[in-house]
Amino acid sequence: MNRMGELKEAMKDSISEILETMFFTPVEFSEEQDLNLLIRSREEPVVSAQLIFNGPFAGNFSVFAPVPLAKELTANLLGLEEENLGREQIEATIKELLNMVAGKTFSLYDSQSVFDLGVPDMVEATELPPVASNGQKNEITVIVETVSDILGFRLAIG
Repeated sequence: MNRMGELKEAMKDSISEILETMFFTPVEFSEEQDLNLLIRSREEPVVSAQLIFNGPFAGNFSVFAPVPLAKELTANLLGLEEENLGREQIEATIKELLNMVAGKTFSLYDSQSVFDLGVPDMVEATELPPVASNGQKNEITVIVETVSDILGFRLAIG
């Protein structure tokens, strides 16, 4: 298996483990790979976070979640009722989800290498981060189906 295939498998394993154990959310992976469909076809807003990483290779890791699902994940993580959540708690949860998934992905991919993960930042979901312009497909997209909605993860190298 090539590097991108190994990274995708590590992403799926980490997403599944983290969402199921930390957020009590069972997941299935969708064959759909178009994040733009997730972002632009929604009636409700989508929140997104991104972190930049360096190591044996560099790039950015992003997560995209519809606000209702982001609220549900936050409530599950914090043990609170959704109506009692503030925007800051939801954003902090989305950033922590991304941080956990990125860290676990790189650990599963190569436990011997050191990856320097930046601090996750909230970004506009409508503006996907740029990918490498060298003509190669240096991007992995994983769409996750939960019981209530879908969310997406994107790893771009370059």
